[in-house]
Amino acid sequence: MSWINTLKVAIIEEDFTNISKVLQEMPKFDNLEEATEALALIKGATKLAISEKQKILEAMNKIKKTKKFLEH
Repeated sequence: MSWINTLKVAIIEEDFTNISKVLQEMPKFDNLEEATEALALIKGATKLAISEKQKILEAMNKIKKTKKFLEH
């Protein structure tokens, strides 16, 4: 499977471990089209990671509020 396809699958599956692994093994691209597609995928992966980070922060804040409520 090509690097680009591997990254696509990792993004679709929201597999952050695999996304990270694939990005660390980024090849040199033979043409502008491949490089442009890779850039778009990397931007998509970044947006996905930011969204997941926000969800985790929200969950952590809810847990903190619940913990604080239960302690009083």
